[in-house]
Amino acid sequence: MVDEIKLGKAQHRGIRAEELLGEGSLFREVMDKLHSDYLAAWKATKVMQTAEREKLWQATQILEIINDHLKSYVINGRIAASDLQRFSNEAERKLKKAHNG
Repeated sequence: MVDEIKLGKAQHRGIRAEELLGEGSLFREVMDKLHSDYLAAWKATKVMQTAEREKLWQATQILEIINDHLKSYVINGRIAASDLQRFSNEAERKLKKAHNG
């Protein structure tokens, strides 16, 4: 039962992450805008503005880390959903077997 609770939480977290990453979501729009703005600002800096260029590059990398982290929630949520379905199928088989046996 504990495993099923953990899997349910993982599945729910994955669904929420997928909603955040989905096309048309406000979060996706903000992330895309920030990425675009950071890259544009980075490209507009002069070569000698090393500190500014580094900060902007790091900002784009942080956005990628956030995006990748949310994607991992989506993947884990899908795996959890699959595991929950497998548990459900096994329980159903056992019930049928007990009923017929």
